[in-house]
Amino acid sequence: MTGIVSCGAYIPYYRLKKETAAAAFGKKGAKGEKSVAYCDEDSITMAAAAAINAMAGESVPKLEAVYFASSTAPYREKQSSTVIAAVLDCGTELRTGDFANTLRAGSTAMNAALDLASLQPEPVLVTMSDTRQGAADGKFETDLGDGAAAFLLGSRDVLAELNGRVSFSKDAIDIWRADDDRFVRDWDVRYANTQLYTPLAQCAVKELLKQENKTPSDYSSLVLYGHDEKNRTNLALKLGFTQEQIQPSYYSEIGNCGNAAAGIMLCSALESAKPGDRILFVTYGEGCDAFSFTVTDKASRAKKQNSVEKYLRHKDNTLPYGKYLKWKGMVSCEPQKRPAQERSALPDYNRNYKKNYALYGCRCRECGTIVFPPQRVCVHCHAVDSMEPYRFFDKTATVRTFTIDGLSLSLDSPNILVVIEFEGGGKMMTYLVDCPREDIHVGMKVRPSFRKMFEANGVQTYFWKVVSAEEEQ
Repeated sequence: MTGIVSCGAYIPYYRLKKETAAAAFGKKGAKGEKSVAYCDEDSITMAAAAAINAMAGESVPKLEAVYFASSTAPYREKQSSTVIAAVLDCGTELRTGDFANTLRAGSTAMNAALDLASLQPEPVLVTMSDTRQGAADGKFETDLGDGAAAFLLGSRDVLAELNGRVSFSKDAIDIWRADDDRFVRDWDVRYANTQLYTPLAQCAVKELLKQENKTPSDYSSLVLYGHDEKNRTNLALKLGFTQEQIQPSYYSEIGNCGNAAAGIMLCSALESAKPGDRILFVTYGEGCDAFSFTVTDKASRAKKQNSVEKYLRHKDNTLPYGKYLKWKGMVSCEPQKRPAQERSALPDYNRNYKKNYALYGCRCRECGTIVFPPQRVCVHCHAVDSMEPYRFFDKTATVRTFTIDGLSLSLDSPNILVVIEFEGGGKMMTYLVDCPREDIHVGMKVRPSFRKMFEANGVQTYFWKVVSAEEEQ
């Protein structure tokens, strides 16, 4: 039995209202919002957050592979999946792979993972993440959102069993971005939907139904990707599905999240599924991939604390348009009067690999004192070289003191610098993000979140900040 073992999604905290963007150009905007990655988030950090959510509560000692699917990877020459593997502390004995350059990269990675999982005993993790951009004063600016999804695929203890799958591939230029393009381009929407999207998706769904000897009424949920809500709904109804069977896209709430769009829908469908439900999952991009799953009696495993519903509800939709442009690097702003940021010392960053990526400190074997960062000498009993590794990434913490720093370099000044104390012991000084300033207080509960610290000389430097965990208590 091969299928989905667990799943997790991630949607950024900030939202940009369509009417806010339109008002900047003297126009009246449509209703709705789009999710916006914070200035310290990218496709890697969002994928890491989704992966952590997918792995929450799972006792998986070893992964066979970690895959990263995105059309907006931070690097053109360097794997991103290795960062995800490092954050999860997977070790070095595993496969990693990046899938890119198409909106079907996520389902392509899923197909590869299912093939591998059917042959190997250990599960495979697939992450899907995108931060696609549209040019200012265009439809893509407000239609495209940021987000991520992750799926653990394996052959044991699955929550959704794979029944069948088909793939159709055809070169189709309807939405694209050239190597030197920053913003997404598209061709005539009528041509794209009538000549490419609709016939290809129809072929994929009909072929899978034929192989399964099923009809649309046999499925509880249809998870169908589409460039926009209107055309994907029309296609679903044309195929014989009812409005009630069509899984919500959330495009009006978070926008079209590219490779993560269908993944977020699938996570939501699994979170509300019951044993015995059948789910049809269909993606699109230069062809179509279609999968059929049956939910097992492990369905409750999909109901995560950090669910899609929680992310849709937990938000700040007051983001000003000017700040959005600044975060996305779409305007030139006066530089802060501070020295330019230097690139991280790469040998030092590598020496502290497990601390930086997997948030390891240490614990004294003699007295049990827990400290961060790792030390050779115990601060309590002064024992030398008696420390063992201790991981903090899944621990909640309490803010002991904080300061509002308006002088340090930042795309969103001021920075909120906090000193936190982890449950069980250990203190760390870091930044608090995704939290209104008026909600910050001594004693508030926070949890670690993998973020980008800065970029210099083409190198992304990542570390751990904290976000509020007050709603999770």
